[in-house]
Parts: sequence; C-alpha cells; structure tokens
Amino acid sequence: MKTLLKNCKYIVTQNSKRQILENQDVLINGNKIEKIGKNLKADETIDCSQNIVMPGLINLHTHIGMQLLRGIADDMHLKDWLNKKILPAESKLTPDKIYVASTMAIQEMLRTGTTCFNDQYISMNKVADAVKEIGIRAFLSRGLVDIDGKNPTEKRLKETDELANHIKQLKSSRISFAVGPHAPYTCSKNLLIKSQKLAKKYNVLNHIHIAETRKELADSLKNYGKRPVEYLESIGFLDKKVIAAHCCWITKGEIKTLAKRGVSVAHCPRSNMKLASGGIMPLKELQEAGVNVGLGTDSAVSNNNLDMFEEMHTCALVQKHNYWDATVAPAQTVFDMATINGAKALRINAGSIEKGKLADLVLLDANHFLLQPLEKNRIISHLVYSANGSCVQKVLVDGKQII
Repeated sequence: MKTLLKNCKYIVTQNSKRQILENQDVLINGNKIEKIGKNLKADETIDCSQNIVMPGLINLHTHIGMQLLRGIADDMHLKDWLNKKILPAESKLTPDKIYVASTMAIQEMLRTGTTCFNDQYISMNKVADAVKEIGIRAFLSRGLVDIDGKNPTEKRLKETDELANHIKQLKSSRISFAVGPHAPYTCSKNLLIKSQKLAKKYNVLNHIHIAETRKELADSLKNYGKRPVEYLESIGFLDKKVIAAHCCWITKGEIKTLAKRGVSVAHCPRSNMKLASGGIMPLKELQEAGVNVGLGTDSAVSNNNLDMFEEMHTCALVQKHNYWDATVAPAQTVFDMATINGAKALRINAGSIEKGKLADLVLLDANHFLLQPLEKNRIISHLVYSANGSCVQKVLVDGKQII
C-alpha cells in the first residue's frame, strides 16, 4: 500500500544539502519513502498543507522501564538519589510494572516526536512486547551488572541471550537486540570482555554508560590506574558498534581514542544537569575529532520527561554556556544530533527524508504558536529553540500512522 503526504507546507529533508522543500509531496511505499515531488498519487492521502514534515527524532539513550518512578527522587544528591530512593524502588518493579511503564513512555515519546529509541534496563522482554504492540522503533538491551557479587556474570549473559531469542520470536523489523553492559564501574573485566564477544557473535550494538560522574573517574584511576575510556581501550572493548552514554569526564586523549575506534556518543544534557554530576560533555572537542554524537533523554527519573525537542533546546544552551561562545552548538548541528547522527549510531536507514529511507516521520502543526512567525529560514531555529512536543500533530513509524 502507498501513502501520500500531500502538499506538505515544508519538508525538512535533512539531506546532504539540508534542503527545506515547500509545497511538495512525500510518497511512501510500504515502510520506505519512494519519491518526493509534486502531483504524486497513492492509495491513501494525508493532507499536509498545514504541516511541517520532518524526520522522526531518535532518542539515543534512555531507560523507559523507569517511567513509574518519575518524581520520586528529585532535588537529591546523586548518592542519596540512588541508594535511598532509586534502588529500593527498582526492587519493587515487577515485569508487569515494567510493561505498564514502557507503554506510558512509548506513548510519551511518540506524542513528542520520537520514532526510535535506544534502551537499556531490566525485564526487557516486557519492553519488547510493548514496542511491538504500540508500533515504535527500538533497540533493546538488558542492563548487565555483576561487580556487586549478587548478579553472577553467566546469569546476566544468559538473560541477554534470552532477550535476543524473545526479540527474534516477535518477528518485527522495528525491534532490534543490543548488548548492554551497564558501566565500567558496575561490570567486572570478565563481563565487559564477554559482552564485547556477545555483541560480535550477534553482530549488534554495545550500549554502555561511560564517564558520567567525577566519582566514576576517581574510582577508575584508583582501581585501574586508568581513566574510564583508557581502561576500556586497554581491554579491547571499544569499537565502532559501541554507543557510549554521557562521556562528561573525558580528556582530549580519550576523545582521540573514541574517534579512532568509531565509538558513537549519546549526549544527555538534562539528566547530567539535574543530577549535578559536575561535568558537561565536551561537544565541541568531540565533533572536531570526528566523533558521531547523538542525543538522549536518559530516564524520566533523571530528566523528568522524554521530550527530545526540549533535549535539543537544552543541549544548545548548555554547550554555549559551557564554552562562553554563542556560536557553539548551532541549531542545525543540534538538529543533526537528534536525527541523522542518531540514525548513524544505530546503523539504521533513517534520520532524513530521502528516497529509500525508512518512513519514520513527524508532522508538526505549522500554525502552532511556538512556530510563529513561520518562515523557511527560521524553521530549524524554531525546532531547536522554540518548539516542544505539543507541536506534534501526526507521527508515522515504518510508514504507518501511529499518532
């Protein structure tokens, strides 16, 4: 079946020329974009004369199973936040509660323009079920921890294999399996190495937290005599399929290592600021070194929402503030992070509106007050600095209208 987005007021293509087209159609054949032009025809037509059509936003790092914990641990020091609130609450999260949390989070993401997310948490079979039911695109990994002695390495690896089999049985091209060692400070060297081997066995992504806090840096130097990126490099963990969340406390030398190994980084500015980890990810240096950087919300506990428009806004502002330079993180660069850079990190054929790309698209209300005055040369600025999820009117994932 073919679907036509008819007479789009504006199309934010995100192609190599970053063209914004006016009054053209987008023809969708199945789950992909077949053609962009005028006076096209299809089986089903959606009038887009009052819409800005843009690629779906990609949330490169989150934990949607934590949605039920939103608001229980605000305004607390990180140590107390984790030990007094989050860990006790997580112990009460049953698989069924994780499923409910996941349905809530997925609906929030879709409603605010996210069409794909990269997740790491517990009871991931239930998360996968929610993804299939609602219709979003997702990369799912079971969070792996063994350094406290309570979670034996082989047990966690077995659960990861079980998730891979469960996703395979769901038979959905929208749901992808990934490996998810939590972090260098929560995983033994043995688990990290085996996680790497498992990712290679399945030929999938490896999703990990790196250098999020100053304490993590200090502990790494104390325990291994190396900074987090240096330690992971020394054990052969880093490669082009690793997605590293946070990367706040890293040096120029470590940035060179990330670039050399082809690691992608997920910037989560709102979470980092709220938990006061004391470090702002060095976006300028990472990009100058050629590291692919995307954007993530982290969880609804440390953010507290999953609106990627707000994440883009915060990213641009905090980076300008950090460098004392208003030219850092311009709107187009930040919008790239939330679209084509995320797609590159996840190795999916999405993130732009072009022939052959996946039809993961968001239709914004062109008459929304946050997008006024609406002119072609202001659109990218509006999307990053002004818009939020309330501007979203319709969402298509895999060529199907979900919202």
